[in-house]
Amino acid sequence: MSQSSKTILITGGAGNIARLLAKRLLQDGHAITCLDIVEPSLADKVENVEYETADICDESRLESLLDSRKPDLIFHLASLLSGSSEVDRRRAFQINAIASFNLLELSQKHNPSPTVVFPGTGASYGSGVPSELPETYEQWPENIYGATKVAVERLGVYYKLKHGLDFRCLRPPLVLSPFAPQSALTAYASHAYVAAFNGKPFSFPVAPDIGMSTIYIQDLVEGFVQLAFAPKESLKQHAYNLHAFCPSAQEVADSIKRHRPDFEYTFKPNEIVESMLRPAPNKFQDDSARRDWGWNPRFELDDCTRDIFELLKNTQ
Repeated sequence: MSQSSKTILITGGAGNIARLLAKRLLQDGHAITCLDIVEPSLADKVENVEYETADICDESRLESLLDSRKPDLIFHLASLLSGSSEVDRRRAFQINAIASFNLLELSQKHNPSPTVVFPGTGASYGSGVPSELPETYEQWPENIYGATKVAVERLGVYYKLKHGLDFRCLRPPLVLSPFAPQSALTAYASHAYVAAFNGKPFSFPVAPDIGMSTIYIQDLVEGFVQLAFAPKESLKQHAYNLHAFCPSAQEVADSIKRHRPDFEYTFKPNEIVESMLRPAPNKFQDDSARRDWGWNPRFELDDCTRDIFELLKNTQ
């Protein structure tokens, strides 16, 4: 696929990853439509992006949108996240699995069919994984979110092998982002940046040495774009891991302190949060992405810190 102008659909288009992704794609002159069940606020809308408000589970509405927009490329980001999925498992399966099946089924019927880029998750692997996690490690998820995600990965590969759909999957580690929802327990590092920016003290819910494989949201967006536009013949994997660094909670605190010397923090380990992070891998092995499509993260920890504060300043 060349970098010529494409018609692109982003599901889950009101989310923060989608907003940054839309901005990045606009730089290359693509035509972007964002689909979400909620309409973003005026402040959150990206100029020159078309917005469609609909439930991803509404198959007829989805089919109508695909027929009218005829996207060359779909970034399928719509999903119910891990915490919300456990609260409402039925809704999680409808959004994460059934709606994804509908999207894949409708996509392969189009001629030409669009490329579909799908974000998997480290939660698809479950517990007891090695410290350096290969892409080929067995996936036995232990929550409904991970189960639905791995189901869609397998569906996508089925449509790829049996029906010729250009399906591409990316499995990011923990995402460092100033926009992480407060309900995301493992996103404590992201929450610490927001607290520091607002001049508030922060209590890290883990011991100072806790950390896991992490990627900055700007690098994740770039990874999506690079994978989506990589030549099809160069892709040797159905799914690719990404990794950038593995900062401990203390290293995050130190980096924030270097940029906000008045930042006050403590460590008050929470058993639930630590139980989720201590077994987590320190590295998602990403050799395949580096080899096949030139993946190389740009942001180290201090780069992230500077950029996060800049993003927060620009979104006030």
